[in-house]
Amino acid sequence: MLWPFFSTSVARRRFLGGGFLASLLRFRQKENNPPSPPPLSASGPPLHAHMQLGNPPIQPLDTMILFERGDNNNGRAETHEVLSLIHQEKGARSYPWTLYASLETHHTEGDACVVCSRLHKYGPGWSTGLHSEVFTHSRAVVIGCNIEVSNDYQGPDATLAIGLNIQAKGPQKAQYGIQIHDGGGGFERGIGLNGSGAIGLDLGGKFDVGLHAHQNPIRLSEGTCIELEDTGTIRLRYLKGRIEFLKGDRCFAHIDVDGPDHAL
Repeated sequence: MLWPFFSTSVARRRFLGGGFLASLLRFRQKENNPPSPPPLSASGPPLHAHMQLGNPPIQPLDTMILFERGDNNNGRAETHEVLSLIHQEKGARSYPWTLYASLETHHTEGDACVVCSRLHKYGPGWSTGLHSEVFTHSRAVVIGCNIEVSNDYQGPDATLAIGLNIQAKGPQKAQYGIQIHDGGGGFERGIGLNGSGAIGLDLGGKFDVGLHAHQNPIRLSEGTCIELEDTGTIRLRYLKGRIEFLKGDRCFAHIDVDGPDHAL
C-alpha cells in the first residue's frame, strides 16, 4: 500500500511530466511548422489585366498586365501612385524581398532590361528616374543601392561586365555623371575603392582638367610614387626624409627635406 504523500507525489510527477512533454511537443511542432500567416483581406474593385484611369500617352508595350493613369492635378500636391507595395517584417529570420523580378535571356538582337525606368521631365519640379531612401535605425550594413556583378564567360569575344553605366545623351551638356553632396549629413569618405585590380580610377576620356582638387590636399603614403610617363619608369616619391627622383628602381637625384632652404 502506498502512503498518501507518496501517491500524491507520483501523481504530481505524472502531471508535470505530461505537461512538460506536451509543451516540448508543441515547441517542436511550432519550430518545424511555423504559424500560418494571418488571413488575407481584400477590398475595392477587382483587378483586371488592363486597368486605366485617365488618358496617359500610349506606350508601345507587349505586356501581360497594364495599369495606366493620367492626372491633371492643380489642387493640393499629393502622391499619385499607379502601384503601391507596403511591406513590414518583424521576424528575426527572414529574407524580406518586397519586389522580385527575374529574367533569363538568350537573345542576340535587342536590349535586355529587368527593370526599365523612363522619365520625361517637362516642368521645373524636382524629378528622378529612381529614388531610394534609407533610414538607419540599427547596427551592421545598410545600402541605398547594391550591385553585384558576376562574369564566368571564357570565350574569345570581347566582353564588358560593368557594375554601373552612366551615359550623357545630349544634345545639351549634363552637369555631373555622379554627384555626392551633403543633405543635412555627410560621408566620412565620398568614394571608397576597396577592391583590387590593375587601375583604381581610369580617366580614359578627354578633359580640360583630369583632376581638380580645389582647396583639398592630395595625399600619398610614404614610399608611394608619382609616375611621370606611361611606362612608370620615371617616378617621384618621398622616402625617409628625402624627395627622390627615380628611373626604374635607381634614384638619380634627391632633395633632403631636413636640409637648409635653397633654390634648385
